[in-house]
Amino acid sequence: MRTRTFSLVLTLAVAVLASACSDGVITFPTPDPAQVRIVNVTQNVPVTRVIFDSTIVLDAARGQASQYVEIAAGRPVTFTLGSPNKIYRSNLRYTLGGNARVILFARGDTNGLVEFRREIQDTTLPSGTPHAVIRFTHMAENVDKAYFVEVWSNGQRLMTQDFEPGISSPTYTIIQPGTHTFEIREAGTTNVLATLTNVQLFAGLSYMLYTYDTQTQTTDDLTLDIF
Repeated sequence: MRTRTFSLVLTLAVAVLASACSDGVITFPTPDPAQVRIVNVTQNVPVTRVIFDSTIVLDAARGQASQYVEIAAGRPVTFTLGSPNKIYRSNLRYTLGGNARVILFARGDTNGLVEFRREIQDTTLPSGTPHAVIRFTHMAENVDKAYFVEVWSNGQRLMTQDFEPGISSPTYTIIQPGTHTFEIREAGTTNVLATLTNVQLFAGLSYMLYTYDTQTQTTDDLTLDIF
């Protein structure tokens, strides 16, 4: 009888101790993964490679955007930026929010610094949205007349802002679905610097229009693309 009583007391003591140890402990839920895509607008890196957390590899050909990849949110994640053969930056750490959709433009020259431009938040539209939305990022750097540019669509100015290299429109602009011809013009003139024709936009989707240098040797030789 004494042994059973002692065992019961010991069990209760352990339960009380376990309860006391959890006092003041806050358990944080694990956020849903974030999504990241990269755009290779470097001067001369044919394929930009980013490695997340030493395990997830994402490649983008020069001038192109990668697909989205899921990475952990709510904790620091190491980003290694380079090419398939060389690492240019290995000290980049980002902490992303749950369900974040982040676009990173990889810029620079292998003879100098290859780095990310400031991150851009992508968006998703509610089901049934009757229009599309679009942003613009001016990533051409070998520029003169294209230092300040305007964005036009189907013969009308799309955004009121003038853009200098490295600048992205601060918000998304509503744009109607259908076929569009986009132009990048020298600010304040009718001089067209780059054109992208027969672009099909669909309702309910978000788009990023962007410039980059076609050739590093020729000033104002721009390419305009969209994803």
